[in-house]
Amino acid sequence: MVCEEIKLEQPLFYNNTFGLRFEIGPAEVDIWTDFDKGILNKEYFNVAFARAVSIFESAFSPDDDISIAYQIFSHGRNKIRKGNFLFKQVSNIKNRNIKFTKHREIYSQDLYGKLMCLRRVTIPNLKVKDVNSKNILLALINTDFGSMRQPSLRGECFFINHTKGLVLLLYDDRGMDIVALKKDVLQKLYKSHNAWILDYDREKIDRLFS
Repeated sequence: MVCEEIKLEQPLFYNNTFGLRFEIGPAEVDIWTDFDKGILNKEYFNVAFARAVSIFESAFSPDDDISIAYQIFSHGRNKIRKGNFLFKQVSNIKNRNIKFTKHREIYSQDLYGKLMCLRRVTIPNLKVKDVNSKNILLALINTDFGSMRQPSLRGECFFINHTKGLVLLLYDDRGMDIVALKKDVLQKLYKSHNAWILDYDREKIDRLFS
């Protein structure tokens, strides 16, 4: 199943009809062991990583057909280069049909009012087992702490599951969105990982899936 009807824009959860939004970084655990000294709390990141992996592995099976869409906002100079961390997590990357595109219709403004266009790279025709998903998830969790935690990966990385008709986005250490073309695709995930649903959106999600 293709996922062309799913809109690959943040916030993914709010831009699509059927979705789940999970709390990845545990609210009950401090990010910092000592903020003044710049010491991060390893427990927070360990829990966040364990949650992200658990949800991913529940939503994706090793033989599922997937694509990865990775994108960054750019003033024009910033590009997604072939040495990017993401490419190193895909097996046989040199023989993959990698598609680089620029999307001027999707843009944002920085703090100075400058327009930034979206640069996207899509890696199609993958199996889940072709990708080191754990490394990518870890790097996305570390994205806001790149100077203190590695690996890190800035930007947005969409895992597109064509077999199941869903898309997963771990947007940073705080949360993860999963959306689908059909509600029943997410029903099992809603039940199995209900405790991690983000409280802010729980009422909306419960109304949809209960």
